[in-house]
Amino acid sequence: MELADTILTLFFTKRMSLKMWADVGIIDRELALYKKLSMYLRKVNMVTYGGYKDIVYSRKLREHINLLPIMWYTKATPILQLLLRHFSQIKHSDILKTNQIRGSEIPLWFKKKFGKKLIVRCGYLLSRNITKKYKAEKIIRAAIQLEKSAFTLADMGIVTSAWQRDIVIKHYKLDSTKIKVIPNYVETNVFKPFRGKKKYDLVFIGRGSQEKNIANLLKAIHFLKTEKRKISLLMVGRCCYNSKVKQLIDKYALNVTLKGTVPNFKLPLIINQARIFILPSYYEGHPKTLLEAMSCGIPCIGTDVTGIREDIEHLGTGYLCNTDFKSIAEAIESLLSDESLQSKLGKNARNYILKKFALDKIVQLELEVIKEVLVL
Repeated sequence: MELADTILTLFFTKRMSLKMWADVGIIDRELALYKKLSMYLRKVNMVTYGGYKDIVYSRKLREHINLLPIMWYTKATPILQLLLRHFSQIKHSDILKTNQIRGSEIPLWFKKKFGKKLIVRCGYLLSRNITKKYKAEKIIRAAIQLEKSAFTLADMGIVTSAWQRDIVIKHYKLDSTKIKVIPNYVETNVFKPFRGKKKYDLVFIGRGSQEKNIANLLKAIHFLKTEKRKISLLMVGRCCYNSKVKQLIDKYALNVTLKGTVPNFKLPLIINQARIFILPSYYEGHPKTLLEAMSCGIPCIGTDVTGIREDIEHLGTGYLCNTDFKSIAEAIESLLSDESLQSKLGKNARNYILKKFALDKIVQLELEVIKEVLVL
């Protein structure tokens, strides 16, 4: 079968919808890949879980992207709705694909029932994240079992990093040819350097969840304040709505600007207003915000943890530090005081992203996997 004759059906993450993508500002970024893929394929279907509310966003889709909106009430209802409303589109699909492990139960059911070919894709390892966040054995076991079933039963698995691939192959005893690495992409024509005045010393973009280590970032800025070094920080994203984050900012009386959620394609102008991007996480998968900041050509500080150290080479493509507040403070002070190093790291980061993560490169990797699955 030729690519031009192929119908690909993407299943969104459990309960995820186009509306939710729009609400958190990532709809343009997330659709970019499938708009490109639809230029090579006969059609791309998207199974979303926002019901009629998702139809509003259909104007953002290309001519060859077809929306299949339903609601997720319980695990069983998506299957019933798809059978009643969109069975013909699913039946005539050549390949089914997941966006994350959560929600893979539905395409797995269609594969078992109708023999459909399936690509399981995950941006992060569900089992790893759940194990780090929860202590309840029942929750952890369920996540591991779902991940195992998805990768074992799929015709091909996609992960975003080599270290994730190694874990999946080892833990689930898979053939190494069955798991491909396709990293997250960056719209490098959107996320690019802009000349202009720097308004902030640092910018952080992300959630306010514990793994982001925002408390130690704020402690680091407070520590520098006690050392007579005043640091301005711009915070963007859902972290701005976190009450604990706001309490720490008030407690330390820090110079922090809370921007809130911003549409993804407006981020480049914001990122370029800062001297340094910082991601102080305890762990990451393959952080898109880091890649996008690097693509903007600004120097980036990241913690020396899995998910960050793979893309930041210390003093090469960025600056690595430990997760404690003193190490973070030392990294901030060192980089802010060295404009020559800032310039070097920013340029290197931009070139690194252009070489490895530009959207067109990732599209070709996706097409290669689709072609391989078609002939299985």
